[in-house]
Amino acid sequence: MADNDEIICVDLDGTLIRSDLSWDSAKKFVKKNLFNVFKLVFWYFKGVPYLKYRVAKEVEVDPSALPYNSDFLSYLIQRKSEGSKIYLATGSTEKYAKQVADYLQIFDGVFASDLKTNLVGKNKAQKLAKLFTNGFTYAGNSVDDLHVWKKSSKKILVNPSEKARKAMRSVEHTLYKS
Repeated sequence: MADNDEIICVDLDGTLIRSDLSWDSAKKFVKKNLFNVFKLVFWYFKGVPYLKYRVAKEVEVDPSALPYNSDFLSYLIQRKSEGSKIYLATGSTEKYAKQVADYLQIFDGVFASDLKTNLVGKNKAQKLAKLFTNGFTYAGNSVDDLHVWKKSSKKILVNPSEKARKAMRSVEHTLYKS
């Protein structure tokens, strides 16, 4: 049984789902019109948060059609039923993160990229460490998550990249592969 104070923060892209919403949305945007690639370049030079925001304004996502990692999602549902507080912490935009959270109905809160901050790596680590001073469990999949795992009290690797797996080899963690 999980204790009521356990906090689990979950990455979206590559962890909860088996794809990357920002990348997939950018590809859809270019497929609409090949010349949209120039808009992407222009937006990129205004910053990654701005790029993600603009793409999200242009491309709709259906959260029911996303490729969820079903084994890991089942684990989260179980932990939620045992009293854990679960938060979505993602580099995807607030728009997409809130759509996923509304669809799944298991999250106690959402932290996502906005117009000013790309919530990945050090940015995500700092935010979560500041919010959850008594510790938190973090579930991620990539080397970008190393900064967050360093700040977390427990680590969950979900379908990790080879680099992430190697970097975490000597650190106690839970591994989910599917």
